[in-house]
Amino acid sequence: MHDQANDSKPTPPNTLTSLSLTHVQYVGDDIYSHIFAHLTLSPLAITCGYVAVILTTRDLTVLLMLVGQLLNECINFALKKSVKQSRPTTYLGDGYGMPSSHSQFMAFFATYMIILMYRWGPSPDSVAPHLVTVVVIAWALLVIYSRVHLLYHTWQQVLTGSLCGCAFAVGYYFFTQHFLRSRGMQDWMLDNAYGRWAHLVDREQMDNVYQWEWDQFQQWRRISQGKND
Repeated sequence: MHDQANDSKPTPPNTLTSLSLTHVQYVGDDIYSHIFAHLTLSPLAITCGYVAVILTTRDLTVLLMLVGQLLNECINFALKKSVKQSRPTTYLGDGYGMPSSHSQFMAFFATYMIILMYRWGPSPDSVAPHLVTVVVIAWALLVIYSRVHLLYHTWQQVLTGSLCGCAFAVGYYFFTQHFLRSRGMQDWMLDNAYGRWAHLVDREQMDNVYQWEWDQFQQWRRISQGKND
């Protein structure tokens, strides 16, 4: 009976492979490799975060940031195909290694986040922008280092990716602010039928948006409590 049960098990085809998008290899007895193997998946978590924030806030600024993040990935893909530099190992990762896509992703994300935090006009005594800056820089550096520690990239590849991500983040933000906004493109996105259907808002036009939202919430609470009374 035991032999018959074993014989009935399906034999895996020889063409099976792993999904490299989520497949990370690391040294099993190295606790640091284990930690970095989880950290290196950060771009996936951030992408899910983009979608969640867009769906819950309908903020045009976050939507444009996601578009920039995707364009940043397209640029990385084109650079890899152009440079055609191999990874430091032949058994880890698919495709080329120059520049590192993880490093370019995290550098864009961290740079754009820092720009937005200081651009949105927090109060002078607010520590939020400084705290966010420290967190996103530390997070980005850990992910970037994870690619070297796990032997997926060389230092040259992650540094090049980081520089490309930072440069594109600054250039893309300048483009959206001084080209699209000056030509009324943001207003067009808000006012067209699709923007109205999606209830898009543009919080970047507002100074100290967090204070304004808090004031609106407190006003709603007073009105709501007055009705209940």
